[in-house]
Amino acid sequence: MILLADQAVGRLGGGGVDVPVGRIIIAFLICIAIAVLAILLIRQRMGKGDLAGWLRQVGPRTGVIEVVEVRRLNMHADIGVVRHDGREFLLLIQVGSSQVLRERALADGGEAA
Repeated sequence: MILLADQAVGRLGGGGVDVPVGRIIIAFLICIAIAVLAILLIRQRMGKGDLAGWLRQVGPRTGVIEVVEVRRLNMHADIGVVRHDGREFLLLIQVGSSQVLRERALADGGEAA
């Protein structure tokens, strides 16, 4: 009985691994791909991520955002003027949120009216 137990222990933990390294790498890459897809699916179901919108953003972007000026109001808030697509925005940027305080159209030359 003791001889059989010694033979079983030798077979289970004492042998070398015969799995090729290529299979291990491929399995790892497949697991990473499945994890990324699961994360994207969960984010989409929770409403935090629009997968179609994200894919549209990956493409080339038109229009340039020009930061005209930024000033610090206090440790937790900044105020800034931003121009984009023929419009000028006055933004209040706080720690957890941001607000558009004012929005106006620019003159043809790109300068403020």
